[in-house]
Amino acid sequence: MFKVLLLTLSLTAIYSTSVAMTNDLEKPAYSGAGEVIKIRVNAHQVNCQPDVEVLCYSVQKGASIGMETWETLQQSIEGFTFEEGYTYDLIVRIDVQQGKTGSEKFKYTLVEIISKIKEA
Repeated sequence: MFKVLLLTLSLTAIYSTSVAMTNDLEKPAYSGAGEVIKIRVNAHQVNCQPDVEVLCYSVQKGASIGMETWETLQQSIEGFTFEEGYTYDLIVRIDVQQGKTGSEKFKYTLVEIISKIKEA
């Protein structure tokens, strides 16, 4: 009876360890409290505002990816280096910055580049 109990405890310990290791492998490579979303960055930047010659990203977010409409993202994406002529699919984290207003209220951080496709 004692051997069966030891064997059961040993198998339970092995199972618990393997589950813990599997869970660690499944954890995403990012951390933080912000919302994580997928965005598509168009191959060409656009003017942020009609009369301002500052360039911004033209993006589609989440369910709008693949649709006809694009929106202007006035914030930079920390950790992302844009190369003109390539469309990117990215995973980004959006954090709310306390004490900031307007477009500065949100901070975009690159989590992962899913794809980088050269424009035809």
